[in-house]
Amino acid sequence: MPTVKLRFCDLAPDWDARDNYFTRALERRGWQIDQSSAPDFVVCGTFGHTFLQYDCVRIQFSGEDSWPDLNLYDYAMGFPLLDYDGRYLRLPLYAMRDTWAPALQKHTLPESAFTERPQFCSFVVSNDFSQRRNAFFEALNRHRPVASGGQYRNNVGGPVADKQAFLAQSRFNIAFENSSTPGYCTEKIVDAFAAGCVPVYWGDPAILGEFNPDAFVWADAYPDDAALIAALDALDADRDRYLAICRAPILRPGCRAEQYVDDSLCADFLESIFQNPALRRNRSCWGTNYENDLKYYLSQASKPKGLLARLGLR
Repeated sequence: MPTVKLRFCDLAPDWDARDNYFTRALERRGWQIDQSSAPDFVVCGTFGHTFLQYDCVRIQFSGEDSWPDLNLYDYAMGFPLLDYDGRYLRLPLYAMRDTWAPALQKHTLPESAFTERPQFCSFVVSNDFSQRRNAFFEALNRHRPVASGGQYRNNVGGPVADKQAFLAQSRFNIAFENSSTPGYCTEKIVDAFAAGCVPVYWGDPAILGEFNPDAFVWADAYPDDAALIAALDALDADRDRYLAICRAPILRPGCRAEQYVDDSLCADFLESIFQNPALRRNRSCWGTNYENDLKYYLSQASKPKGLLARLGLR
């Protein structure tokens, strides 16, 4: 059984270093993970700079709308649709969610699972980062009540404890991202699929290549919010059309999401790194200066800035 000295750092506060998507993928391949304080490899998130302490192979993982910095990391995994000489793997966050497996099977649910829902539409968001998303929620909620179960604009008596159970009460779900960048497709649409909702999606402009367009409502297909709202009203009033969307598989031949039905792509990527370890980040004088400049900035910064400060993570 091969062993890898691996450490996780700078990931989300709820990240479980012992039991996560990466450890499970590797253990299924027979790897034994030594979570060493002197690792040969580190998997680094975007919620800090602890990775700078490790002069070993660095593998960045981002579940946010950010681009990999291959000056600082040897390899990276994230959302952008790019290729970089074997140093990058596109790994969308939705493929790592517990909701992914039920989402793949949602079209097999009985008709009653889609029709016997008391709420028109749901919304679960805990920040106000997206003006586009905020505006659509306000517009739709003025037209017809939208059950908002997150921290943002909550109208159900407080944040819901079980997002999936909450979504399962609605026929539609506003599954808007924080931002719109090619490839940036998070858990939002997949959580809606898994709950049997019809997702109303905005975000990734390349989404029609990610999932079956017959299985969701794409906001960008409509000229404005008024047209989108009218389309939702018409769909809600037409049982056959609504059920056709619910029963459409979320995958179709050739869509990008097909490659994430299991964790083999990720396991292959990590195994290739472990079996052929190499420091591939920029080690020239320019790369060294780049990293040293970041360390200097961090040593001088007296107040946290940006997203980390806003989220209370620094």
